[in-house]
Amino acid sequence: MDLARTFESIVIIFNPNSTGDAPKLAEQLRDRLGELLSYTPDIIHRPTGHAGHAVSLARDAAAAGGNVLIVSVSGDGGYNEVVNGVMEAGNPDAVCAVMAAGNANDHRRTTGTMPLAEAIAQGQVRHIDLLRIHTGQGADMPGVYAHSYVGFGLTPVMAIDLEKGSKGALKEMISVVRTFSKFQPFEIRQTDRKRRKFDSIVFANIAEMAKYATLS
Repeated sequence: MDLARTFESIVIIFNPNSTGDAPKLAEQLRDRLGELLSYTPDIIHRPTGHAGHAVSLARDAAAAGGNVLIVSVSGDGGYNEVVNGVMEAGNPDAVCAVMAAGNANDHRRTTGTMPLAEAIAQGQVRHIDLLRIHTGQGADMPGVYAHSYVGFGLTPVMAIDLEKGSKGALKEMISVVRTFSKFQPFEIRQTDRKRRKFDSIVFANIAEMAKYATLS
C-alpha cells in the first residue's frame, strides 16, 4: 500500500572514501531535493568514518523520533547497515531508502520505480518484508536483518571472497574458482532433528541478483 508522506528530517548517510561517486551523489541528492520539495525538512549529511558506522548513524537518526527519512548512498552492504540501525531504533515512523552507489546495487535495481529524489518529493513510501536471522544464543539478542537476501554455505563464502578480491569479470571469476575448490558442504538440523547436507541455501525477497556463477 502506497502512503503519501512528508518528513521532518532527511538524513543522508554515505562513505566519503567510497571508490564510487557516493559523496558527489549525496550532494546531488540534497540539491535536487531542495528543488523538488514543497516543504523544508532538515537535510543532514552524515559521512561514515569506518566499517559498520552507518548502523549507529542510522540508529541515532531514527531514535530521535518523528517522521525521519534515512537515505543510504551506497551499495547493498551500506544499505544493510542503515536498515539494521533503523530496526534497532524501534521508530515505526522512520523510513529507509537507498541511492545506488555500489557495484551491484541489487536492491535499488529490482525495487526502484522512479528516480529517488522524485519518489521522496511525491512521498511514495512502500512497505516491504525484511529477512531476520537469529542465532538462538540468548533471547535478548536482537538478530540481524537483511533487506534483499540471506545466504548460507557457498553463496556467502563466495560473496566474502569477492569482497576481499579485486573487481572485474576475470578477477572475480578467478576468486570464485579458488573459493569453490576449498569449499565443503554444510549440515543443518531440521525441526524433526534429521540432519541434511547442503552446498548453498538462499532466502530472498527480491527477484534478481546482479552477479551469479554457474559451475559444472
